[in-house]
Amino acid sequence: MKAVKAAAKAVKSPHAETVRKAVAAPMLEIPEPKLTWMNKSRQWGVRVKPGKKGLTLGSLNVGIYGEIPMDWPDQTRNPRGAIGRKGMPPVGYMLRSKSQVWADCAADLYEEAIQRRWAPATDVPWDTVKPLPDDLERAVCQVNTELSQYANVEIEVISAWQHQMVYGYHEVKQYLATAGFDAARHYEVFRKRALMNGGGLGLEGPGQVNRMILESRGGWTEAVVYLVLVRGLFAQTILRYLEHYASNEAESFIYRNVLQDKARLLTYGLDHLKFAIAHNEDQKQIIATLLAIGDGLFIRDFNDPVLREALAIVFGGSIEGARGAGMDVYHDMMRAYISTHLEYCQWLDVPRRIPEQLEQYAPQD
Repeated sequence: MKAVKAAAKAVKSPHAETVRKAVAAPMLEIPEPKLTWMNKSRQWGVRVKPGKKGLTLGSLNVGIYGEIPMDWPDQTRNPRGAIGRKGMPPVGYMLRSKSQVWADCAADLYEEAIQRRWAPATDVPWDTVKPLPDDLERAVCQVNTELSQYANVEIEVISAWQHQMVYGYHEVKQYLATAGFDAARHYEVFRKRALMNGGGLGLEGPGQVNRMILESRGGWTEAVVYLVLVRGLFAQTILRYLEHYASNEAESFIYRNVLQDKARLLTYGLDHLKFAIAHNEDQKQIIATLLAIGDGLFIRDFNDPVLREALAIVFGGSIEGARGAGMDVYHDMMRAYISTHLEYCQWLDVPRRIPEQLEQYAPQD
């Protein structure tokens, strides 16, 4: 103690007086530990063992910790399996039913997402981007401008609904956290491609489908119909074709890796819609009605020539090439989109009729 006091006297900092008073003060009494919390466990002795893929999120679902009820009345932030405290004020979550959010693949998608991260700043081989003809560069920049706008919508929609989900379905919340981060990365990388080769950002898209997704208020399932089955699938189809017609390795890398990320969101969305349909006899007709409503807004975006012309130039390599081969590839892309969209609707057993304006792209019997 004498040594401590001597050290305190030697201190010349502004806090020296505080230190001296603390040393001189009597020691605080340490209360006797009660340890009553140590006797509380819903299932003591449960051990989680790593598998071939390590200690994954899904491998934690053992014993009572793997019980995932169809309804989750707890509106606190209590983790699934923990013992809740009495008297905790409710948070007020909107989505408290498993059928409103669940997908069996969510835990696996989370693991894949965190293992396949990539960084636009350092992983994209930006040095392979060389000067392009002005018409082609402007077209590439326009396409990337609209793709960045798509990504921004994904960020907003996913984050807006994720915080409305109860903690009982944490696998979904955790996967959607990675999906939101994926969308942020896509927004970043598309902007970087538009800005790094002398072109810059182009025109804002018409945004009818954007508003349709952002203003969905019927529930997360409704938002998934528009976010995944309409916009997500459309963007994925564009990216597949862009990868094939990329002007350099950087663009090829971007489109390929964004496709990988979007494939996870598409997988989650389709799995969730299948689960929702299985637990709600009206859900198929609800989805069919939503798609019919969405057709009108999708067609408004489709009728705007900017994206169509920009894609045709990219596919054709120039304005001149867009007039023939480029536009032919664009029509082929639209046929691929409509065909895949109909296949997914058939898999979901959702009745679907393609509107007249898009019938030219529908598969012919």
